[in-house]
Amino acid sequence: MKKFIAMLTLLIGFNANAGLLTIDISSDDVTVGDSVSVTISATDFDESDLFWFDFNFDNSVMSYDDSSISSDLTLSNDDNGLAAIPEDYGLAFYFSTDDFLLNASGDFVLASFNLLADAAGVTDFSIFDLTVYGVFEETDPYTVEFTGSESVNVNANSVSVPEPSTVFMMMFAGFALVSARRQKNS
Repeated sequence: MKKFIAMLTLLIGFNANAGLLTIDISSDDVTVGDSVSVTISATDFDESDLFWFDFNFDNSVMSYDDSSISSDLTLSNDDNGLAAIPEDYGLAFYFSTDDFLLNASGDFVLASFNLLADAAGVTDFSIFDLTVYGVFEETDPYTVEFTGSESVNVNANSVSVPEPSTVFMMMFAGFALVSARRQKNS
């Protein structure tokens, strides 16, 4: 029994130290022309000076707004820091620093950006090829969770068409006004 409790404690201890990436999508149902905000947050992130991952989505349905990206990982040197690179599968994120005094660690917003709905359809989101290095060694794997939906449904623009009864009532009211005016003038 003592061995079982020791194994359970060890297992829980390892899971408690595992890092977590949380992905929040602002809406799961939009219309062509709308934008969707995506926020990727890191929790219990190991001290790291290099990481990369792919954020997958359907580029024929949504496109990346490169002017919308923000992150808690900011550097003064333009050659280093967080980069989001559009790819055929979605976005490739990359973080690197030559300054060993600045490392990503703890809890922070890794990236926040907008995707624009370009065409009707459905796109699923996923994180792929997540690799994290801390002082030149690969760290333990991270858990990836979505706080809401893992996909977005993009609807085509719709034009509202009044019901025939509404059009009929408006025409009837117009005829009644014209008729009343004619009777008054007679």
